Amino acid sequence: MVTSSGFTSAPVTRALLTLLVSSSIGASVLSIKHYLPLKPVPHLWPYLQLWRILTFQLAYTTSTEVLFSAALIYQLRVLERMWGSRKFASFVVASYGLCWWGYIPSGMTGIVVALVAVWRNEMPKLGGFKILLDDDPEKVRAGTARGIEFTDKWTAYLLTAQLALSQFPYGLLPASVGWVVGSAWAEELVPGGIVRWRVPAWTVGEDSRAKRSGQRQYEGLRRRLEEENQDGMREVTEGMARGAPGQNDTRSFVGGLGRYFTSS
Repeated sequence: MVTSSGFTSAPVTRALLTLLVSSSIGASVLSIKHYLPLKPVPHLWPYLQLWRILTFQLAYTTSTEVLFSAALIYQLRVLERMWGSRKFASFVVASYGLCWWGYIPSGMTGIVVALVAVWRNEMPKLGGFKILLDDDPEKVRAGTARGIEFTDKWTAYLLTAQLALSQFPYGLLPASVGWVVGSAWAEELVPGGIVRWRVPAWTVGEDSRAKRSGQRQYEGLRRRLEEENQDGMREVTEGMARGAPGQNDTRSFVGGLGRYFTSS
């Protein structure tokens, strides 16, 4: 299977990961980590610090959470490649609003776990392994031995569990809210207007005119490839028609095929 490396075709994921790491480091360097957690009492009442609703998910207060969250965001970049940057960014923004009441501790736990829940539904299982609990050789050979099966997604689930338990028991609430939001989004159980909503195209670097120009460019490339294929097959046919019976037919056919596959 061919996969793209790094952040190829995933600019929103790169921006999200950069924001997470830089804001967490900045909060630590500036010694403002105590402003990050959100508690309804007394932050929202009686102090009315409503700005905390918008800022508490921007950074983590521990390096462990930063590491686990960053690893998960990088692994989940395949969602952006599959959905497109605009839909991916729209989901992140919607999750940011739907997970706000998952307070304490600060950080993107709700958003990251919501992405994991969607990724679980969208991405197929590609493989896995089984840890055998039965050492009977006959059962092992027959494939009936008892054991615990793991899919290729087990590393993401492990990181998600560690992220949710990093500040036990407080991290369980935002993780649970994120899982519910992501699962509801994947099953289209949230209001249809939220699922269909998209951020403006310019926020993810998309331009309608540039997109149409790119489509015309690819259309021209497709036509050139089709013409080259037709010319190559015509050479194969003509070579077979000109060749003499027997060995010359084979040579003409092979030569025509060689020109077909090596033509630029």
